[in-house]
Amino acid sequence: MIKAFFKILVLVFGLNSVLSYSQTLSICYHANCFKEATFEVSSNTRHQISAIFSLVYSAEGEREAIRHAVRELYLEAAKYSPIASDLGGNFRDMSEDGRMDCVDHSKNDSTFLTYLQQQGWLRYHRVGDIVWRNPQIINLHYASQVIDTSTNASWVIDTWFLDFGELAVVIPYDQWKSGYSP
Repeated sequence: MIKAFFKILVLVFGLNSVLSYSQTLSICYHANCFKEATFEVSSNTRHQISAIFSLVYSAEGEREAIRHAVRELYLEAAKYSPIASDLGGNFRDMSEDGRMDCVDHSKNDSTFLTYLQQQGWLRYHRVGDIVWRNPQIINLHYASQVIDTSTNASWVIDTWFLDFGELAVVIPYDQWKSGYSP
């Protein structure tokens, strides 16, 4: 009830940077979400992300803000889990406890995007379902997506390719679906 009241104050009076409450998120890792941890988004991280989105005035700017916000949430999650040892792809970190495959990344990225949407920070996009591609028989890959609310264009958010702490890749769905790999 109190959280709902604060949300109404935020929407009506624009008190987003003044009022905040903590939220617990989950993070999964160790391939196929075999292990899971929870963490509370600190008020500091929440304020940093809010500041990032306060400078957004277009869909393009919002996609760039998403890249930074997803990184901030991963950095926060690493305080409560071993995911900082994750390296891009699946093979360079096979013996690490905090390794993540694309299933882990797609679920985590979607969790983070949903959090951003719940906070009211996504004004030009909405969170879509997890997407997948299979350009070759053994090359199945999953990622999260957002959909531009004015054009209905789908954009993929993919952190699996990257070492921990790097900014997420945000690219058009069709480009990703055709086999994009940095």
